[in-house]
Amino acid sequence: MPRSRLGPLAIESKLGDHPSRSSVWRAVHVQLHRAVAVKVFSSPFGGTEEARRQFASEWEKLKQIQHPSIVQCYGGGFEESDAYLAYELIEGESLAAQLENRSRLSWESVLDLAEPLVDALKYLHERGFVHGSIQPDKVLFAGLSPVLIDVRVDRTSPFRTNRALTVEELALRAPELVEDPAAVSPSADLYSLGATLYLALTGRAPVSGETIAEVSENVRSQVAEAPASIVLDCPVWFDKLIMQLLAKDPAGRPHGAAAVALALAEVRRRSMSRTGVAEHASSGFSPLNVTDQKEREEARLLLGHGAMEFDDEKIEDATAWHDRPMILILGLALLAGVFLYAMWPLSEDQMRERAEALLVEESRNSLNQAKVSYLVPMLERFPDGKHVIWAQEQIDHVEMVQAEHALSVKMKRNLPLKNEGERLYAEASEFERFGDTATALDHYRSMETLLGDDPQYRPYVNLARRQIAHIEYEGVDSSEAARIIQAKLDEAEKRFEEGQVVSARQIWYSVVELYGNNDNVAPLVAKAQRRLAGDQSTENETTP
Repeated sequence: MPRSRLGPLAIESKLGDHPSRSSVWRAVHVQLHRAVAVKVFSSPFGGTEEARRQFASEWEKLKQIQHPSIVQCYGGGFEESDAYLAYELIEGESLAAQLENRSRLSWESVLDLAEPLVDALKYLHERGFVHGSIQPDKVLFAGLSPVLIDVRVDRTSPFRTNRALTVEELALRAPELVEDPAAVSPSADLYSLGATLYLALTGRAPVSGETIAEVSENVRSQVAEAPASIVLDCPVWFDKLIMQLLAKDPAGRPHGAAAVALALAEVRRRSMSRTGVAEHASSGFSPLNVTDQKEREEARLLLGHGAMEFDDEKIEDATAWHDRPMILILGLALLAGVFLYAMWPLSEDQMRERAEALLVEESRNSLNQAKVSYLVPMLERFPDGKHVIWAQEQIDHVEMVQAEHALSVKMKRNLPLKNEGERLYAEASEFERFGDTATALDHYRSMETLLGDDPQYRPYVNLARRQIAHIEYEGVDSSEAARIIQAKLDEAEKRFEEGQVVSARQIWYSVVELYGNNDNVAPLVAKAQRRLAGDQSTENETTP
C-alpha cells in the first residue's frame, strides 16, 4: 500500500513484529490529531457494492465493542481498491515478542495474562462475536495490561488478509478449524486461548510438526504433554484447566468463557492458599482409592513405591507397610500437623519477611499480593508494632506504582481521567515529557498544596513528590520554557521542509495545547497557531 493518505488518515510506518508480513500501519487522523493503527485490505476492483455494504455494517458493529481488554475500533472506510479499519494504537509489545525474548513466562504471569483475556472473550461471546484467530501476536500489552486485537465480525469477508497460515499459527488452531476454516465458534476460541497459554507457559506449542501437513495431522490427534510435567512449579489446577481447554472434542472443553473465568478464579484462590498442595495430595490419585489388586500395583509404581509381590498362599502378609492402619494414622497426623503449621498466624517479623520476598520481584501481581496478604494485615494485627512505619511506606509505594500504571494505560488509550489527582498529575507529566521541567515542577508543587491533605489522592501526591525530588536533583532553569518552545518550533519547521507534515503539525498542536493560557510565551503560541492554520508567511519568522 504505497500511499501517504488513506481517507482522513496520514500514513506513517508499518506496525507488527514482522513488518514485511504485516498489513497494519501507524497513521494519524489529520483533523483529530489522534494516532491510530489502521489495517488495510486490498480487494480487486474495490469489491462489489454488496461486499462494501457488509463491510460498512461490520465496522459499525465493531465500534460498539467497549472493553478494557479489547482494542477499540474507530470505524473504517474505502480508498480506491483498498478498504481499511482504524483501531486505537497500542504502543506496547506483543505477547509473541515477549516470548521471542524470554522463551516462556512464569505461571504467575500467564495467570495474570489469562484472566483479562478470558473476560474479553466472555464479553465478545455474550454479544455474538467470535474472534477466530487468537494467537500471541494478537495480544498486545498496554503497560502491563493485555489487550486483544484484530477482532472481526466476518473473517470470510472479501476484505480480509489472504496471507497463508504459518506452521506456528496452525499449531494453535482448534482441530475443527483445521478441518473447516469457516467453523469458527466460541469453543474454538477457547481452544486457541488454551494453546496460547500453553505456549506462553511452556515455551512450546501443544503439538509438534515441521510442515503444514504434519502439524495439521497432529492438531487432530496428538495429545499435548501436561504443562506441569514441563514447568514443575505450575499449580496442578492451572495444568488441568489448560489441558481441558485443549480437548480435541469441543464437548470436552469448558462450556464457555464464563466457566473458564470461574476456573481461573479458583486457580488463583488455591495457588495463593497455603493448604492448596496438601488438599491436592489428600484428594488426588492414591492406592487407598484403588480396590483392584492390579490397579493397586500400577498406582504404587506411579507413586514410586515399586510393585508389590503377592504370595497366594500367604494372603495375610500381602498388605504393604505403608497401607497398614497405624502407618496411615501417623501419616494423617503428620498431614494435620503440616496443615496446622501452615494455618498458624504469622508473626510480625515473618509477615515482613514474606512481604519483602514479594516486593523484590517488582511485578504488578507480586506487589499487590504483598500489600493484600501481608502489609495491610500487618498494620491491622500489629498497629503498634516495630515495622509499622516500614509497612506504611511499602503500601504507599505499591499504591503509587498501581496509580501510575493505571494512569499510563488511560493516557495511552485516551480514556477519561476520573479524579483531580489523575488530571493534575497527567497535566504536569505532559510538560515534563515536552521538556519543560520548570513548568512541570510548578504543577507538581501545586498538587502538594491542593491535594496534600486528602487521603484519596495520596498516591498521586507521592508521585508528584517523587518527580519534584528528581527535577530538583537534576536542576531546573525557570526561564527555559521559551527556549524549549522555540527549539520545538524550529524542529517543526525542519520537519515540515523535509516533507514530514504530520510530525510537524503534531509539534505545533502540542505547543498550543500546553501553553495556550501562558501569557509569557504568547508570541510563540501564536506562531504555532498560525502554522496550524496554514499561514506560510511565518515560515522564516524569528521570535524577538
